[in-house]
Amino acid sequence: MVEFCPECGSLLRKTISNGKTYLACRCGFKKPIIIDDKKKRKKIEEKKKALEKNLIVVNPEDKISVNLIVNRICPKCKYSKAETWQEQTRSADEPSTTFFRCLKCKNTWREY
Repeated sequence: MVEFCPECGSLLRKTISNGKTYLACRCGFKKPIIIDDKKKRKKIEEKKKALEKNLIVVNPEDKISVNLIVNRICPKCKYSKAETWQEQTRSADEPSTTFFRCLKCKNTWREY
């Protein structure tokens, strides 16, 4: 959370002095930070549990293609279906580059 100095309005920055943590300003204002390790550990554990519950593992085979599927012969395996997309790889006044990826062997090639 961002805090500002009540005296001059500048941004308070975290500093450590004599083993204690403060939010300090250039004008000399200091505000001690009280760190409750038990609460901090509890929050971390709660976040870990929530992440474990919602964890989804995606294998490369599970990925859903959002690209258009076209009839294009792969130069490597001769399969007839490929996904396609376009990217601007050169300057803006030149046409886009069309990429193809074979659905069988995952070979990728391009056409200008």
